[in-house]
Amino acid sequence: MKSNKQETGVAVIGAGGIGNLRAHSCKQITQVDYLAVCDIKDEKLESVAESVKADIATNNYSDAIEDSRVGAVIISTDEENHYDATMKAVELGKSVLIEKPFVLDLNEADNILAKAKETGAEVFVGYTQRFRRKFLLAKEAVRKGQLGDIVFSMGKIYVTRAVGEAVAGRSPNTTPSINTGTYLVDLMLWYNEGKKPVEVYAKSASNVFKSYNRDDFQWMLVTYDDGSVSSLGTSWLQPRHWPAYTATMEIDLQGTNGSLNIDDAHRDVVLVPGDPIPCPYTPQHNVDVAFLGSAMPGDFVMGEFFGPMKEETDAFIRHTLGMGGVGLTTGEEARVVLALTMAADRSAKEGVPIKLE
Repeated sequence: MKSNKQETGVAVIGAGGIGNLRAHSCKQITQVDYLAVCDIKDEKLESVAESVKADIATNNYSDAIEDSRVGAVIISTDEENHYDATMKAVELGKSVLIEKPFVLDLNEADNILAKAKETGAEVFVGYTQRFRRKFLLAKEAVRKGQLGDIVFSMGKIYVTRAVGEAVAGRSPNTTPSINTGTYLVDLMLWYNEGKKPVEVYAKSASNVFKSYNRDDFQWMLVTYDDGSVSSLGTSWLQPRHWPAYTATMEIDLQGTNGSLNIDDAHRDVVLVPGDPIPCPYTPQHNVDVAFLGSAMPGDFVMGEFFGPMKEETDAFIRHTLGMGGVGLTTGEEARVVLALTMAADRSAKEGVPIKLE
């Protein structure tokens, strides 16, 4: 339910790396007049709350969400713990933005969407890469019909082993497809809006991440109801010292009336420092060469946070207040993304194409 207010309070649930960025984003948005931060770990909580001068810091997510000053909630907990806090927010009819992936269970996703429909809450999922300028421009080109009908699309996203290890270490039920490939699936479904994915066939293997019981990579072939196809790949195999802070991406869209290529490898700004520097996402690992701008959420510059996560957070707040805010991934869209990535994992495991309902 959109508010007629000009400001709103925000509760950020989870004060880890991403929660910190969301909290800083909120602090920089003029429409946010109250900020609550929540985490079960006091050290993280105190650090983030102090850095953003939060109005309240608490270990209890219910206390943060239930406060009458809070109109919007951001769920930045680890992947395994999105459900309970999200349900609390939608039960109260509050707008909620959940870090990707939506949840890790389709029944939980359905429960959230059903409750949101009942209470009027709006649910969005943080597919931040939609807000990278080049991906927005691609969407606009598609929307204007400059490619005609997209008949084939390709995408790849590679992250470093350090990122994969961080993800696998904190979340026993996420995979390269569900956690990383999910960005590409969201973008491709967005670009192919109006088409329904009907089948997915995937291949993967596990060598490096065998000890985590995860695949190293996955390539999937998605077929839509009109016969068009997307080929999407993800990998956790790049060395820990690969110069990209987080990810290397590329996208091709080929249509009946035009083609579009997006190179998001970040080789356009190369830093070679005198001494090794830590990666923002995995600061325990240093790099000798860095591709600046390759941190997927954005970057701190002169004490302020800039980038797609800031823009996405801003869009979420503006939408909550009825002031616009385009490009957000709805809960319904995110549910389709989750179903497709889960089906891809099943296809890779079983060695057969999986039909999508």
